[in-house]
Parts: sequence; structure tokens; C-alpha cells
Amino acid sequence: MTRTLHNTLKALLITICMLAGANARAAVLFDYPSPPDSINNLQERCDYIVARFWERCNFDRAMLNKAQFASAFSDWVDIMPYASAQTVHSAIDNLLERFNKKNDITLELARMAERYLYSDSAEIRSEELMLPFATAAAKVKKAPKEEKAHFENIARILSSSSLNATVPPLAFTRTDGSKGNLGEITGKSVLLFFANPDELKSTVARIRLSSDINTSELIERGELAVVYINPGISNAKWVDECKNLPESWTCVSIPDAAKYFNLSEFPSFFFLNSHHDVLAKNLDSDYLIGAFRTANQARKRHE
Repeated sequence: MTRTLHNTLKALLITICMLAGANARAAVLFDYPSPPDSINNLQERCDYIVARFWERCNFDRAMLNKAQFASAFSDWVDIMPYASAQTVHSAIDNLLERFNKKNDITLELARMAERYLYSDSAEIRSEELMLPFATAAAKVKKAPKEEKAHFENIARILSSSSLNATVPPLAFTRTDGSKGNLGEITGKSVLLFFANPDELKSTVARIRLSSDINTSELIERGELAVVYINPGISNAKWVDECKNLPESWTCVSIPDAAKYFNLSEFPSFFFLNSHHDVLAKNLDSDYLIGAFRTANQARKRHE
């Protein structure tokens, strides 16, 4: 069985379950929408469900049954990968707009979105879909202070460093003490390399990339710029470490980097285009070295 056919059948089963077993499970809260028989295309059926999912929901009642509310939200999220992106985004925007003046519901929706779209345990993790929920929650004026700050942080990180986001021109300090910002970095592509010099993984990645001939040749031709970043305050240890790196690398410290990037582990890489849009993230040094080798060899073949 091909992967495409397997995924189609899986989506079909999900649709059937949502209209049968899941519907019965959540019947005390509200009935899910049922596509008419005239709609035969799987994506169109999923579009129908996603777009109309909440039409029969009494949200005031749902807020009194938060476990069932969360269960229904989970079912909605489960069908999203099989619907069109436009429909999913429109459905989320319409839901949030409906409750833009109801703080309690907006916050509850954001909490559920974090659980089912953003947490480490989320089966369908999507920063793109989490962003509108976090943004809406961050705007709630009467939200608890800590929770408001929490969603403001998520919204800022996703706006700055999720896929397709444009990294802002964050201020940095070079090892010689001079100041600059990321907007000054030029290159057809840019690799942001966040490191913790106290961790072995960061050290190994630094040594491998700094000694890789393909990486060096891409930098020399202006195809690539590497920014080696200390996400903390510059210190003597950091300065000494950077002395052993190629002069073509830009070594800087950005103390507030964690406000704009998810740096849950090190090393952490973000691959940008010339406009500093995020093209890839959550990469490792093995992948990067292989990709740079492929890109460099392809370039040489065309010279």
C-alpha cells in the first residue's frame, strides 16, 4: 500500500469516527456537523467539518464542561491535517473573532490550542496554527498577569522564528565589544547557530562545522553566512572560544535571544534566506554538513 493511499484511508477513517463514535462521546456537549452525501471528495468533506465544527456549540455551557470542551477541540484539531490550509486558517480566525470580547473563552481556547497544537505531547504540532491563538490571548486585557505574559512570549517567539517568519534585526554584541544587529548579516542564506559552550553537543557541532570544507567554501563565495550566537551575556570564556573559529564566522552575544527563539536545547540551528525568513529549523549538524556538501558540489558542477 502506498503512503498516499494509507494517509487517505486514515483520513477517511478519522472522518467516519468523528461522525459516529466521537459524536456520541461528545453528544452531551453538541453534535458535530455532518457533510451532505453530495460531497464525496475527502478534503471537501473535511473542509465542511472544520469550517462548521462549532456551529452547534453552546460555548457558555461548554465552559462548564471543560474536559468535554477540550475533547471536542481535540477532535477538531485531528481533522485539520486533511482539510485545506485556507479553510483551517479561516475557521480559526472566525472562531477567535467570535469571542474577541469574551476573555474567558479566548483564554480557554488558547490553553487548548497550546495543549493540542504546541506542547511537546501534541500529536499534531503546528506553530503556524498556534500563533493566532497565542496572539489573541496576549491581547486579553483582563487576563491573569502571568498567563498574559506566557502567551505574549509564545506569540513573540512564533512571530520571530517559526517557519516562514522573518527574524527581527535583534541587537548583538561582538566579541570585541562592538555593537550590531542581525539585520546587518548578508548572504544568499544565513545559518543562526545558537550554542551553549558548556554543553558537549554544542562543542562537537562547532568543531565539525568550523572544520568542514564545504561550509567554508560556501561562505567564501557569499552563498552562506554563519552567525555563532551566545544566548547570554558575553564573557571571557566565550571570547576565547570564538578565537578558534574561522574569521568568516560572525560571533556575537544576544542576551535576550530566548525571547525570540525557542531554545529548549543546544545547539539550535535556524536556516534563513537572504531576507532572513526562516526556511528550516530543528536541524542537526549531520544534516547541515550533508546539505552543505550537496549544495557545494552542485555549485561546482555548474561552474
